[in-house]
Amino acid sequence: MPDHIVVLLAKPEGRKLVRKHCLENGFDIHLMQELVEAELEQVGKQRKAGLWERFDDILDRMDIESDASQKD
Repeated sequence: MPDHIVVLLAKPEGRKLVRKHCLENGFDIHLMQELVEAELEQVGKQRKAGLWERFDDILDRMDIESDASQKD
């Protein structure tokens, strides 16, 4: 993800804050970044074809990882 687009993720203190909140809420920061990247890839397009499918894929992986960690 280009650092200059999402300022909060571009600066170390911003990434630290995001990581802290992700950890507190049991949310993988990498999945959050993937969701942001999916949206950023659509910037400038009139139709956001495939965005919801991409979101579903990312969130489904999150559910699978969560289910797997609960079984351990």
